[in-house]
Amino acid sequence: MRPLIGIPCHAGVRAETERPIYYNNRTYIHAVERAGGVPILIPIFDDLDELHTLLPRLDGLLLSGGIDVDPSNYGEEPHPLLMDINPQLDDLELAMARWAFEKNIPTLGICRGMQMLNVALGGTLYQDLGDLYPDSLRHKNWDLPRNTIVHMVHIDAGSRMEQILGTREIRANSLHHQAVNVPGRGVRVTGRAEDGVAELIEVPGHRFMLGAQCHPEEIYTDVPAWTGLFTTFVEACTKPTTVRVTEPLAPKVEQVLPIRYGVI
Repeated sequence: MRPLIGIPCHAGVRAETERPIYYNNRTYIHAVERAGGVPILIPIFDDLDELHTLLPRLDGLLLSGGIDVDPSNYGEEPHPLLMDINPQLDDLELAMARWAFEKNIPTLGICRGMQMLNVALGGTLYQDLGDLYPDSLRHKNWDLPRNTIVHMVHIDAGSRMEQILGTREIRANSLHHQAVNVPGRGVRVTGRAEDGVAELIEVPGHRFMLGAQCHPEEIYTDVPAWTGLFTTFVEACTKPTTVRVTEPLAPKVEQVLPIRYGVI
């Protein structure tokens, strides 16, 4: 049976009607489906207790790209260049990421999702690369088509990412202005751009907990090596889970009103 893979939604309003909606990009859905999984879109619950009903039914978790992570989640004050945040979405994804870590559930983080994995495990972020990371490349290429190749990613020898992607270098797009700063507990940075910005992470010892800062769901047909990330992820979701318990889920924070579409 094909594995069920949860993908949290974002909150926004429909441009034509101003009606509040939950949404995500189709490319995540199709990448999971074509790799053999069954994607399930998860709304932002008013009550996180609803997760107790949902989570045991999932075989895997994909945390997608999107808006900025609230810096209060890693103990910092907002930077002047911080963009849209949604603490209610953060609360949902932090709870799900920590559940996946505790229960050894395969998890793939993409862009914001990679950053969220790092924060869930106690790490920090650069709130704006252009201001806080001197001599960085132009990573926020939001004016370009989403499948535009911007830079190379250099992958550590012997890493799981090298094994999955089958290469030490891979082409990547770039659609972000935040990035991993201090890695979280057990998080290993295994791929970097030419400027040293973290592009790939993994959690050794976990069944499958990996992150990509680029958007492989937009380029895996152009750069076939990225296909391996989705197929290996879905394959991991089909295997029996070895449960391990570490820390409890994060406490809930106050919810906010839906925001307009962000870059996801």
